[in-house]
Amino acid sequence: MKYPRLIVSLTLAGALASGAALAQQASPQAAPPPPQEKLPAAMPDAGAPQPDSAAPAFSDLDKKGKGYIQRSDIPKDNEALKQLRAHFNEADQDHNGRVDASEYNAYVNKTSAPKTQ
Repeated sequence: MKYPRLIVSLTLAGALASGAALAQQASPQAAPPPPQEKLPAAMPDAGAPQPDSAAPAFSDLDKKGKGYIQRSDIPKDNEALKQLRAHFNEADQDHNGRVDASEYNAYVNKTSAPKTQ
């Protein structure tokens, strides 16, 4: 062979370059991670009413993450929640002045269920 050093040098340079390219792809600085997806609205622990309901999820109303909502947390301009504002005491099953996720879901599901005669 006429150029053994050149072949070895080029092979070594190629191996080093491919290793550096792979290290850049695996680097956390190469691309930010994809954003976390929200829990589907149909999951019970997400505090969501039935999917066909126009009422927002409990977690959307509990903006401070307290685990409950009070009458003042319910927006006045939301048509889907006017009944809840009007009948807050009915939704508050344990009468503590707060509606938690299970009470909210029970009330929203009860009011959105089709009425049978």
